[in-house]
Amino acid sequence: MIERMTRPTRPGHVPAARGEVRSSHAEQALSWSDFRSAVRYDRANQLLLAVPAISAKRAEHPVLGEAIAPHTRIGSGELYRREYEHGAVYWSERTGAHEVHGLVAEHWYGVGAEASFLGFPTTDEQPLAESEHGGRLAGGVGHFEGGSIYWTPAHGSAIVFGMVRDIWALLGWERSPLGLPVCDVEPAPESGMLRGVFEHGTVEWSSSTGPIVIIDAQ
Repeated sequence: MIERMTRPTRPGHVPAARGEVRSSHAEQALSWSDFRSAVRYDRANQLLLAVPAISAKRAEHPVLGEAIAPHTRIGSGELYRREYEHGAVYWSERTGAHEVHGLVAEHWYGVGAEASFLGFPTTDEQPLAESEHGGRLAGGVGHFEGGSIYWTPAHGSAIVFGMVRDIWALLGWERSPLGLPVCDVEPAPESGMLRGVFEHGTVEWSSSTGPIVIIDAQ
């Protein structure tokens, strides 16, 4: 006689019915609206990861307002977004879930959003660093896979990327002697040079000259 061995169940555990699919991750429950957006889930689809991550990020930022679109898959990859009244939340496996809004989002969309060289956001929008005289500098910054977008009331929004961004970061970002960017970093097609203009100077870089940092006399 052969006895069939059964796996012991946890107290309160209800075994899944035949053919029923259940997530093994019970750390965060899905709301009904989120679940309805994820019913097409299969084992190769990460929507059940993206949906609760996007919803959790929205909960951290009530300024985004109410959802105005369902969770949407971007292209053919495992990339998702959800749009809200005052911004959006994007998710990818490599970056996690991050929000974009305001002037940072506007500038990002203007250059092609996630399809541009900037790629997906890697942080939420953040306040600028504290000034040397105390108090935070007015404005904000959003970091992306391929660069950063800074905005200030005085200069609007500006993209910093490539070696110009790396050099500026080594000098101390917005707290460096250069101050804040006043316009997008621009490549010079004829020379291959990248040039960034800041409040108190410039940063230039090319493979032939290396970095050239000019800080205005104070």
